[in-house]
Amino acid sequence: MQETDKNQPAMWQQLSKETLAEYKIFSVARCELKNPSNNKSGDFYVIDCNDWVQVIAETPDSRIVMVNQYRFGSRKLSLELPGGMIEHGEDIIEAAQRELEEETGFRGEPAKIIATLYPNPAIQTNILNIVLIKNCTKQKDTRFDEFEDLTTSLVTKRNLIKAVTGGEISHCITIAAIAKYVL
Repeated sequence: MQETDKNQPAMWQQLSKETLAEYKIFSVARCELKNPSNNKSGDFYVIDCNDWVQVIAETPDSRIVMVNQYRFGSRKLSLELPGGMIEHGEDIIEAAQRELEEETGFRGEPAKIIATLYPNPAIQTNILNIVLIKNCTKQKDTRFDEFEDLTTSLVTKRNLIKAVTGGEISHCITIAAIAKYVL
């Protein structure tokens, strides 16, 4: 790891915050921030949304539960880990179990948080929580949200890595979660 300069940048001061738009899953705000190093201030825009969870669901035979779904932004099918938004006040592990069960019908134990990351700290305020759940088995039928349509597959760890290096998995949040899992 590279050494860092002991003179770290200063924490900027928030002078004001105005919500500009609110949508179902996020809001956009304009924040006036001041850099204490030079006393200059300016407007910056941030997206406020709930924290997220990505689930690495490992079966008793060490395969990983994956989902394939259409993504509206890329307009493509996306092979990824189960996951979604954490409801306000919801426990991270409970959210992981809920999302896994809703999207795949799988459940397992034990479950633990293996990483917390910022998906895009330049403009987003939320945290991505990566949860590893072991001994996952299919226990229920799926319960998709209104606009979800997913298929489930089980992938070996070796094929998971091949899917990332070969470009079959291109969702950066899923790639980050897999990296935390295999490294």
